[in-house]
Amino acid sequence: MEPGHVPIMPAEIIDYLSASSPKLLVDGTSGGGGHTSLLKEALPESRILAFERDPSAAEHLLSRFSGTSVSVINSSYADIPVWLKQNSCGPVQAVLLDLGLSSIQLDSPDRGFSHRTTSPLDMRFDRSRGKPAWEFLCSMTEKQIADVIYRYGEEGRSRAIAKAIKNAGKLNTTDDLAEAVRSVVKGNPVKPLARVFQAVRIHVNSELEHLEKLLSEMHLWTGPECRIAVLTFHSIEDRMIKQHFRDSEHFLQYDPPWLLPGTAEKRLNPRARSARLRLGMRRP
Repeated sequence: MEPGHVPIMPAEIIDYLSASSPKLLVDGTSGGGGHTSLLKEALPESRILAFERDPSAAEHLLSRFSGTSVSVINSSYADIPVWLKQNSCGPVQAVLLDLGLSSIQLDSPDRGFSHRTTSPLDMRFDRSRGKPAWEFLCSMTEKQIADVIYRYGEEGRSRAIAKAIKNAGKLNTTDDLAEAVRSVVKGNPVKPLARVFQAVRIHVNSELEHLEKLLSEMHLWTGPECRIAVLTFHSIEDRMIKQHFRDSEHFLQYDPPWLLPGTAEKRLNPRARSARLRLGMRRP
């Protein structure tokens, strides 16, 4: 594995996705390549399409998987059906989506994803597109910021935090945003900080819109009995995945419908603590 990158629930994911010996597998969020590498080893006869929205991560993946059965595509998972059609690929027999940030992104000193590091307040997956987080926050009203924090971070103190953010003026760094949050939070600020940074990141990257598009079109490129494993890290995306597998005419929940990391894994890898593995399948 790459330094600092530890795939979450690797055994459970490999067991589930490899059971049907898929010929074509899509890793929609390859990130640091941890799960992708393990799947390549477990399924040597399978072709793996590794999608990655972040150009920096995609460049790393291209180097890592050069000359292997893994094809790296620098694109959002929302673009999967277009890419498959353009390249005459499909249908897909197995899908992995790790909806969390990769350690490469979290630990990067210049990306702005974490309140634990001092860096420019950017948060974009693709820094060649869109506006950085600081620009979004400066251009938004106090109410708009509060709505983002409440909707995407599920933080009850969203109004007070939004007011502090606007009063702080221009927010150039992660420290500036973190200080605005700390100014109105009594007690341990770690959870509110995580919720606010998560909410801003989701908004900056339109993450839920990308996920909605993916789910609405997944039936177009998955084959019968295609197995789908999704790692979720907060209740909003987890609820979206659960409802889709439960209510869609094209998919069904597996039995069991979800799994949690074991105690030992959560102890060894703190980033696994909020993870949930949702399991679904395309109807026969």
